[in-house]
Amino acid sequence: MTTTDLALGGTSVRDLLLGNREIIDRIIAAIAPTNPEQHGTGDASHAADIRWAVEHSLQAAADSLTGRPHDDELLRASAVRRFEEGSSFASVVAAYHRGVAVIWDRLRAAAEETDAPALAECARLLFLHLERITSALAADFEQTWTVSRLGERDARFAIFTALTQGGDAEGEAHRSGRTLASRYGILVVRLRRTEESSPGDVVARRETQRLRSAIDSVARGEVLAVLGAAGGTALVPLREGGDTVGDLRRALHAGFGSHCTGAWMEAGVSEIADALLVAEELLEIALAIRGEGAVHTLSDLLLEYQSARPGPGRAMLARRIDGVSDELLQTVDAYLASGGDRRAAAAALHVHPNTVDYRLGRVLTLTGMEATMPEGAAQLRAALVANRLEGAAHERLDG
Repeated sequence: MTTTDLALGGTSVRDLLLGNREIIDRIIAAIAPTNPEQHGTGDASHAADIRWAVEHSLQAAADSLTGRPHDDELLRASAVRRFEEGSSFASVVAAYHRGVAVIWDRLRAAAEETDAPALAECARLLFLHLERITSALAADFEQTWTVSRLGERDARFAIFTALTQGGDAEGEAHRSGRTLASRYGILVVRLRRTEESSPGDVVARRETQRLRSAIDSVARGEVLAVLGAAGGTALVPLREGGDTVGDLRRALHAGFGSHCTGAWMEAGVSEIADALLVAEELLEIALAIRGEGAVHTLSDLLLEYQSARPGPGRAMLARRIDGVSDELLQTVDAYLASGGDRRAAAAALHVHPNTVDYRLGRVLTLTGMEATMPEGAAQLRAALVANRLEGAAHERLDG
């Protein structure tokens, strides 16, 4: 028995499917719930374009069951249009499966006891038909989705660039049909890689997605960001009465712990470009003086930020601790970070408290700045910032 000879109840399979228009109405009724907005309900579900698509789908199924070649391009073009109009992949695939289920019910109802081999062959051919159609739909959806995502990405990047470089952000937003928030939080973040077992590109994608998800989880609007495995910059819409930076700190700590360091500024649309420069400098200061971990604001680093202004004053501050060993500077760091608690500083350094006292005394001898006194602590903190920023600046010039 060839596919062209398939018959059930004495009637050819092709005539069973194409000889009765009622089956088209049943298919339309079956697929309408998969996407009411696209298919409509009631009389709307019998619109000419929907009936046309169902007729061609039925023709394709009949051709598959009877060994005739069928051009799927029209069906695929119809599906692509639905994807472009916003239909989900699941709804389109579900519609095809429901249509085939109606076809199968029609074939099974027509079959007699002696038609078992023919009915089994129909089932096999319908499965092959679904496989072919579903694979084609998946490829079409992926292409449509990719084009759509690229368009959205380009639009978001254009707005991000305009905001961070002082361009026409309102114009870019209008062209893409988006609305800008009145104020944004500017997050500049640095990540330290923790996984070395996976290929670099795998880690990069994973870390980037984790970072984006952590930021998105606290936003109440579209985040505009350029992110990678090493960190990046994000513009987070601010909401009234919310603690966005607090929520962000918790989300980033939960996702990355001490391997994530960031700086945060808040600004109106016209102030973002200038605020971003401040945030980038805050991050540099935080990494220089506070080490890794936490998201810092200007108020957290106000003294350090002001002490870090480029110029002869910063260079002079930096020179005040030239020649002081790394061990002594680490002790000053730990003592200042502990709030002047010598025992806590000793515990952080894994030394005896008397060793902390001795080292701080050596710093006083070498620099004239006494860490245990308020004025000396402030001077040392400023000198540490200046020294590290000056060192970083020289490294960039040498590089």
